Amino acid sequence: APPSRHQTRTYCTNGALRVRTLLLQALSCTITALYASLSSATMRSHHATLLVIAAAAALTPLPPGINAYEVAAGTRNRPAEALAPVALRAIAAAREANVKLGEIEFPALLGEKTAFDDVDNVQILNWNRDWCMASMQPLAGELDGELWLAFPDRKELELAREEWPGAAYAKATLTTLEDAAEVLSGSSDQAWGAAFARAAEGLLGTSNLGAKPETTTAPAPQVVVAVQPGDGGPLEDWLNLERCQPSDGLLVSVNGAFDKLRGGFYPRPLFPKLAECVDRFVVDAEALVVLKNVADKGRAGWLFRVYPEPWQLFAQGKEASLLLETYTTRPAYNDCVATLLKAGPVVA
Repeated sequence: APPSRHQTRTYCTNGALRVRTLLLQALSCTITALYASLSSATMRSHHATLLVIAAAAALTPLPPGINAYEVAAGTRNRPAEALAPVALRAIAAAREANVKLGEIEFPALLGEKTAFDDVDNVQILNWNRDWCMASMQPLAGELDGELWLAFPDRKELELAREEWPGAAYAKATLTTLEDAAEVLSGSSDQAWGAAFARAAEGLLGTSNLGAKPETTTAPAPQVVVAVQPGDGGPLEDWLNLERCQPSDGLLVSVNGAFDKLRGGFYPRPLFPKLAECVDRFVVDAEALVVLKNVADKGRAGWLFRVYPEPWQLFAQGKEASLLLETYTTRPAYNDCVATLLKAGPVVA
């Protein structure tokens, strides 16, 4: 049975979110006024570090126990567990701001493997499935069937039901990207193998595809959470993801490798349909929670963002991390590397 700690998570209410937002705004105004009042350039330089520290106090810290170099005893799973309420808070903020498309992206097996360890796709699929089932359970308790969890295929859906039994985890509508696309947009793209298997299912009346989804009888979604769309699977997953947009709600991609798409990993001449999807859809995704490892020349760090906060760049030491810079918009990876190398090693 799933660990009981998953059942004790609490969901950040919109009221608490508004209080947090007001505090952030007040702190920002205070810092701006203080900085403007410093007439001397020397004074401004003297106080700059204090102002950065004051601003950082209002930002979400890195998950406890996170370390790019090693998984320390007693910290396993702590970073991933700590991201769960952070993700729920970001989703609540996005819904309040009427965001339509958001991404949650962080390293697979966070807290179990380091950024330098090898992992296979089965481990990643299992981990993303379990994280989404556990982390989204409080939101399922609020929205019931109006939260849709869309898995890459029916076999992953079947495993989710088997690994996470119980009424608390059955409140959400469990479906697949393909089936959700059919219901919400009236069409879907199928990989060749999936299309063949679906045709055989219709002819023979039996299926090895896995559990059938609940999509056709489910209430219209307020939130659709797509579990690892595309990454490690067929390209059609990303095409179907675009069709999973609720008419009046939020679509969230969890570890869907949007950076790979935006970076041109799939050449436009060879994948024109996917390239058009990226231009039309992926580039508009709002970063709800992004935790990306930055590493070069033996130095490591993290680029971290929680919506609607600024981006933060941390340097990672063997035992501690240090906030180096904050950004209003996402910095380029190479700029993060340059800042990381310029900062030097972190001394605990």
